[in-house]
Amino acid sequence: MNLKQGIALMSSVLAFGLATEAGAVCTQTAASNADRALWNTHGCWQDFFLWQYQAYGLRSGDWSNRGWNDACNVNLEFPKHWNASYLLTYGMADNGAQSFHGTVDYRATAEARSSKFHDSLYHSITDRTDVFGTFTPRFWPWDTDRVETACPLYNPTVSNSNPGSRAGDYMHEGWHAYFDKYNFNNGNTGGHRPGPQGACTINGCDYFYFHGIGAYAFGAMWENNGTASRFHSPNQVQVEFLCDVADQSQWWIPLSVRQTAAADANGRAASRFINGPGYTCGSPRPW
Repeated sequence: MNLKQGIALMSSVLAFGLATEAGAVCTQTAASNADRALWNTHGCWQDFFLWQYQAYGLRSGDWSNRGWNDACNVNLEFPKHWNASYLLTYGMADNGAQSFHGTVDYRATAEARSSKFHDSLYHSITDRTDVFGTFTPRFWPWDTDRVETACPLYNPTVSNSNPGSRAGDYMHEGWHAYFDKYNFNNGNTGGHRPGPQGACTINGCDYFYFHGIGAYAFGAMWENNGTASRFHSPNQVQVEFLCDVADQSQWWIPLSVRQTAAADANGRAASRFINGPGYTCGSPRPW
Protein backbone atom coordinates (compact mmCIF):
# COMPACT_ATOMS: atom_id res chain seq x y z
CA MET A 1 0.00 0.00 0.00
CA ASN A 2 1.47 3.36 -0.98
CA LEU A 3 1.30 6.55 1.08
CA LYS A 4 -1.65 7.99 -0.85
CA GLN A 5 -3.63 4.78 -0.40
CA GLY A 6 -2.79 4.69 3.29
CA ILE A 7 -3.99 8.26 3.80
CA ALA A 8 -7.16 7.54 1.86
CA LEU A 9 -7.83 4.41 3.95
CA MET A 10 -7.30 6.28 7.21
CA SER A 11 -9.60 9.07 6.05
CA SER A 12 -12.22 6.51 5.08
CA VAL A 13 -12.00 4.79 8.48
CA LEU A 14 -12.29 8.09 10.35
CA ALA A 15 -15.13 9.29 8.16
CA PHE A 16 -16.98 5.99 8.71
CA GLY A 17 -16.67 6.41 12.45
CA LEU A 18 -18.06 9.92 12.29
CA ALA A 19 -20.89 8.89 9.99
CA THR A 20 -22.07 6.27 12.45
CA GLU A 21 -22.63 8.71 15.32
CA ALA A 22 -26.32 8.18 15.98
CA GLY A 23 -28.39 11.22 15.19
CA ALA A 24 -25.43 13.59 15.07
CA VAL A 25 -26.13 16.73 13.08
CA CYS A 26 -24.98 20.33 13.00
CA THR A 27 -27.03 23.07 14.66
CA GLN A 28 -30.42 23.11 12.93
CA THR A 29 -32.28 25.83 14.81
CA ALA A 30 -31.33 28.93 12.82
CA ALA A 31 -29.49 30.38 9.85
CA SER A 32 -27.10 33.31 9.70
CA ASN A 33 -28.23 36.74 8.53
CA ALA A 34 -26.20 36.30 5.34
CA ASP A 35 -27.82 32.93 4.60
CA ARG A 36 -31.29 34.39 5.09
CA ALA A 37 -30.52 37.49 3.06
CA LEU A 38 -29.35 35.44 0.07
CA TRP A 39 -32.24 33.00 0.51
CA ASN A 40 -34.69 35.88 0.22
CA THR A 41 -33.41 36.64 -3.27
CA HIS A 42 -34.58 33.26 -4.60
CA GLY A 43 -36.95 31.75 -2.02
CA CYS A 44 -37.00 28.02 -2.42
CA TRP A 45 -36.24 27.40 -6.08
CA GLN A 46 -37.13 23.76 -6.60
CA ASP A 47 -35.65 23.44 -10.07
CA PHE A 48 -32.32 24.67 -8.77
CA PHE A 49 -31.96 22.35 -5.80
CA LEU A 50 -33.09 19.39 -7.91
CA TRP A 51 -30.27 20.27 -10.30
CA GLN A 52 -27.77 21.09 -7.56
CA TYR A 53 -27.83 17.79 -5.70
CA GLN A 54 -26.95 15.99 -8.93
CA ALA A 55 -24.35 18.54 -10.06
CA TYR A 56 -22.58 18.23 -6.70
CA GLY A 57 -22.99 14.47 -6.42
CA LEU A 58 -24.91 14.58 -3.15
CA ARG A 59 -26.03 11.21 -1.80
CA SER A 60 -29.29 10.92 0.11
CA GLY A 61 -27.80 8.79 2.88
CA ASP A 62 -25.34 11.54 3.81
CA TRP A 63 -28.02 14.23 4.03
CA SER A 64 -31.15 12.29 5.05
CA ASN A 65 -31.55 14.00 8.45
CA ARG A 66 -30.14 17.31 7.23
CA GLY A 67 -32.93 18.65 5.03
CA TRP A 68 -32.86 16.17 2.17
CA ASN A 69 -36.65 15.95 2.40
CA ASP A 70 -37.05 19.51 3.70
CA ALA A 71 -35.04 21.45 1.14
CA CYS A 72 -36.92 24.71 1.75
CA ASN A 73 -35.95 24.95 5.44
CA VAL A 74 -32.92 27.22 5.43
CA ASN A 75 -32.06 26.20 9.02
CA LEU A 76 -30.93 22.78 7.77
CA GLU A 77 -27.65 21.74 6.20
CA PHE A 78 -28.74 20.67 2.71
CA PRO A 79 -30.62 23.94 2.08
CA LYS A 80 -27.58 25.87 3.31
CA HIS A 81 -25.39 23.80 1.00
CA TRP A 82 -27.47 24.57 -2.07
CA ASN A 83 -27.86 28.20 -1.00
CA ALA A 84 -24.07 28.55 -1.26
CA SER A 85 -24.14 26.82 -4.65
CA TYR A 86 -26.71 29.35 -5.83
CA LEU A 87 -24.32 32.18 -4.91
CA LEU A 88 -21.50 30.49 -6.81
CA THR A 89 -23.64 29.69 -9.85
CA TYR A 90 -25.47 33.00 -10.32
CA GLY A 91 -23.83 35.58 -8.10
CA MET A 92 -20.53 36.36 -9.83
CA ALA A 93 -20.16 39.44 -12.03
CA ASP A 94 -17.58 37.88 -14.40
CA ASN A 95 -15.96 41.26 -14.94
CA GLY A 96 -13.03 40.64 -17.28
CA ALA A 97 -11.37 43.84 -16.10
CA GLN A 98 -11.62 43.16 -12.36
CA SER A 99 -12.63 39.56 -11.48
CA PHE A 100 -9.85 37.17 -10.55
CA HIS A 101 -11.65 34.30 -12.27
CA GLY A 102 -15.02 33.52 -13.81
CA THR A 103 -18.08 31.52 -12.90
CA VAL A 104 -16.88 28.77 -15.23
CA ASP A 105 -13.75 28.32 -13.08
CA TYR A 106 -15.55 28.36 -9.77
CA ARG A 107 -18.26 25.97 -10.91
CA ALA A 108 -15.76 23.52 -12.37
CA THR A 109 -13.83 23.54 -9.09
CA ALA A 110 -16.94 22.95 -6.97
CA GLU A 111 -19.08 20.62 -9.05
CA ALA A 112 -18.78 16.84 -9.14
CA ARG A 113 -18.03 16.04 -12.76
CA SER A 114 -14.54 15.16 -13.90
CA SER A 115 -12.78 17.92 -15.82
CA LYS A 116 -9.41 19.58 -16.19
CA PHE A 117 -9.98 20.91 -12.66
CA HIS A 118 -10.29 17.55 -10.87
CA ASP A 119 -11.44 13.96 -11.20
CA SER A 120 -15.01 13.01 -10.30
CA LEU A 121 -15.97 13.83 -6.73
CA TYR A 122 -19.02 14.07 -4.52
CA HIS A 123 -20.02 16.37 -1.67
CA SER A 124 -20.76 14.95 1.76
CA ILE A 125 -20.89 16.40 5.28
CA THR A 126 -19.21 15.72 8.61
CA ASP A 127 -20.13 16.69 12.17
CA ARG A 128 -16.55 17.63 12.99
CA THR A 129 -16.11 21.03 14.59
CA ASP A 130 -12.32 21.28 14.32
CA VAL A 131 -12.22 21.83 10.55
CA PHE A 132 -14.22 23.67 7.89
CA GLY A 133 -13.93 20.84 5.40
CA THR A 134 -11.89 17.88 4.20
CA PHE A 135 -10.86 16.23 0.96
CA THR A 136 -10.41 12.46 0.76
CA PRO A 137 -9.02 10.95 -2.46
CA ARG A 138 -10.62 7.79 -3.79
CA PHE A 139 -9.16 4.52 -2.52
CA TRP A 140 -9.99 2.37 -5.55
CA PRO A 141 -9.58 3.46 -9.20
CA TRP A 142 -13.34 3.07 -9.77
CA ASP A 143 -14.25 5.03 -6.64
CA THR A 144 -14.95 8.79 -6.35
CA ASP A 145 -13.09 11.54 -4.49
CA ARG A 146 -14.98 13.00 -1.53
CA VAL A 147 -15.36 16.61 -0.40
CA GLU A 148 -16.84 17.09 3.06
CA THR A 149 -17.99 20.32 4.63
CA ALA A 150 -18.17 20.53 8.42
CA CYS A 151 -20.40 22.05 11.09
CA PRO A 152 -18.54 25.38 11.44
CA LEU A 153 -19.89 26.19 7.95
CA TYR A 154 -23.46 25.42 9.07
CA ASN A 155 -23.71 26.33 12.77
CA PRO A 156 -25.23 29.84 12.73
CA THR A 157 -23.18 31.21 15.64
CA VAL A 158 -19.90 30.60 13.79
CA SER A 159 -18.71 33.50 11.63
CA ASN A 160 -17.99 31.20 8.67
CA SER A 161 -21.59 29.95 8.57
CA ASN A 162 -22.52 32.02 5.54
CA PRO A 163 -22.94 31.35 1.81
CA GLY A 164 -19.64 32.89 0.74
CA SER A 165 -17.50 31.01 3.25
CA ARG A 166 -19.31 27.76 2.51
CA ALA A 167 -18.81 28.15 -1.24
CA GLY A 168 -15.25 29.25 -0.52
CA ASP A 169 -14.65 25.88 1.08
CA TYR A 170 -15.94 24.21 -2.08
CA MET A 171 -13.05 26.05 -3.75
CA HIS A 172 -10.51 25.04 -1.12
CA GLU A 173 -11.36 21.34 -1.04
CA GLY A 174 -11.89 21.29 -4.80
CA TRP A 175 -8.34 22.56 -5.20
CA HIS A 176 -7.02 19.73 -3.07
CA ALA A 177 -8.78 17.52 -5.62
CA TYR A 178 -6.96 19.46 -8.36
CA PHE A 179 -3.62 18.76 -6.66
CA ASP A 180 -4.54 15.09 -6.39
CA LYS A 181 -5.42 14.91 -10.10
CA TYR A 182 -2.07 16.34 -11.15
CA ASN A 183 0.00 14.75 -8.34
CA PHE A 184 1.16 18.00 -6.78
CA ASN A 185 2.54 17.71 -3.24
CA ASN A 186 1.56 20.81 -1.28
CA GLY A 187 2.80 19.49 2.08
CA ASN A 188 2.03 16.89 4.72
CA THR A 189 -0.14 18.96 7.04
CA GLY A 190 -3.61 18.28 5.75
CA GLY A 191 -2.41 19.01 2.23
CA HIS A 192 -0.60 22.15 3.38
CA ARG A 193 2.84 23.04 4.68
CA PRO A 194 3.65 22.89 8.40
CA GLY A 195 3.56 26.11 10.36
CA PRO A 196 3.78 28.63 11.74
CA GLN A 197 6.39 29.80 9.27
CA GLY A 198 7.01 33.10 7.55
CA ALA A 199 3.88 35.24 7.76
CA CYS A 200 1.68 32.16 8.27
CA THR A 201 0.50 31.91 11.87
CA ILE A 202 -1.22 28.50 11.82
CA ASN A 203 -0.16 24.89 11.27
CA GLY A 204 -1.24 24.47 7.66
CA CYS A 205 0.32 27.09 5.40
CA ASP A 206 0.29 27.89 1.69
CA TYR A 207 2.08 30.25 -0.64
CA PHE A 208 0.15 32.99 -2.43
CA TYR A 209 1.20 32.94 -6.07
CA PHE A 210 0.39 36.51 -7.03
CA HIS A 211 -0.90 37.10 -10.55
CA GLY A 212 -2.49 39.91 -12.46
CA ILE A 213 -6.17 40.01 -13.30
CA GLY A 214 -5.42 39.46 -16.98
CA ALA A 215 -3.21 36.41 -16.41
CA TYR A 216 -5.99 33.81 -16.66
CA ALA A 217 -8.77 33.76 -19.20
CA PHE A 218 -12.09 32.66 -17.74
CA GLY A 219 -12.04 28.87 -17.73
CA ALA A 220 -8.23 28.68 -17.48
CA MET A 221 -7.71 28.74 -13.70
CA TRP A 222 -6.63 25.09 -13.85
CA GLU A 223 -3.60 25.93 -16.01
CA ASN A 224 -0.11 25.83 -14.52
CA ASN A 225 3.43 25.77 -15.86
CA GLY A 226 4.96 23.93 -12.92
CA THR A 227 6.47 27.11 -11.49
CA ALA A 228 5.36 29.84 -9.10
CA SER A 229 4.71 32.13 -12.08
CA ARG A 230 1.51 30.26 -12.99
CA PHE A 231 0.07 28.36 -10.09
CA HIS A 232 -2.54 28.51 -7.31
CA SER A 233 -2.69 27.10 -3.79
CA PRO A 234 -5.94 25.99 -2.06
CA ASN A 235 -6.09 29.00 0.26
CA GLN A 236 -5.31 31.32 -2.65
CA VAL A 237 -8.18 30.00 -4.78
CA GLN A 238 -10.43 30.41 -1.76
CA VAL A 239 -9.33 33.99 -1.08
CA GLU A 240 -9.64 35.02 -4.72
CA PHE A 241 -13.16 33.57 -4.89
CA LEU A 242 -14.19 35.25 -1.63
CA CYS A 243 -12.86 38.61 -2.82
CA ASP A 244 -14.74 38.19 -6.09
CA VAL A 245 -17.88 37.67 -3.98
CA ALA A 246 -17.04 40.73 -1.89
CA ASP A 247 -15.97 43.08 -4.68
CA GLN A 248 -17.13 41.64 -8.01
CA SER A 249 -20.49 39.98 -7.50
CA GLN A 250 -23.86 40.77 -9.06
CA TRP A 251 -25.56 43.98 -7.90
CA TRP A 252 -28.32 42.06 -6.11
CA ILE A 253 -26.01 40.07 -3.83
CA PRO A 254 -26.85 41.27 -0.28
CA LEU A 255 -24.34 43.39 1.60
CA SER A 256 -24.17 40.87 4.45
CA VAL A 257 -23.03 38.19 1.98
CA ARG A 258 -20.31 40.46 0.61
CA GLN A 259 -19.14 41.54 4.05
CA THR A 260 -18.88 38.05 5.52
CA ALA A 261 -17.01 36.87 2.43
CA ALA A 262 -14.54 39.75 2.79
CA ALA A 263 -14.01 39.05 6.49
CA ASP A 264 -13.22 35.41 5.80
CA ALA A 265 -10.88 36.24 2.91
CA ASN A 266 -9.00 38.93 4.80
CA GLY A 267 -8.56 36.71 7.84
CA ARG A 268 -7.10 33.99 5.65
CA ALA A 269 -4.88 36.43 3.79
CA ALA A 270 -3.39 37.59 7.08
CA SER A 271 -2.81 34.17 8.65
CA ARG A 272 -2.40 31.41 6.05
CA PHE A 273 0.32 32.48 3.61
CA ILE A 274 4.03 31.99 4.18
CA ASN A 275 4.76 34.92 1.88
CA GLY A 276 1.72 36.84 3.14
CA PRO A 277 -0.29 38.69 3.63
CA GLY A 278 -2.09 37.57 0.53
CA TYR A 279 -4.45 39.78 -1.43
CA THR A 280 -7.09 41.49 0.71
CA CYS A 281 -10.55 42.36 -0.53
CA GLY A 282 -11.02 45.96 -1.56
CA SER A 283 -7.37 46.46 -2.49
CA PRO A 284 -6.47 47.63 -6.00
CA ARG A 285 -6.40 44.64 -8.33
CA PRO A 286 -3.09 44.13 -10.09
CA TRP A 287 -2.68 43.69 -13.83
